[in-house]
Amino acid sequence: MNLKKRLLIPLPALIVAALAGWAIHHWGGLSFWVAFGIVLAAIVINGFIAEAEDNAPGGFNNPLPPKKQQSPPKDAVEDSRNI
Repeated sequence: MNLKKRLLIPLPALIVAALAGWAIHHWGGLSFWVAFGIVLAAIVINGFIAEAEDNAPGGFNNPLPPKKQQSPPKDAVEDSRNI
């Protein structure tokens, strides 16, 4: 991957963090750099949490195999036969 593409990948996240940091600075009275740091840290932490959830068993990247899915409760099976 060339240098231009490597620099453009994090650009949308930095723009969103800068805009959110400016909004917090403008309406909340917090220093821009502190607000920018908080927003950027929240984006990074959210990415780590999403990655962990997606890779966990049953997550988006690691769905449960069909054999390990839970069967419906016995009551539900018996009720459906009586209908």
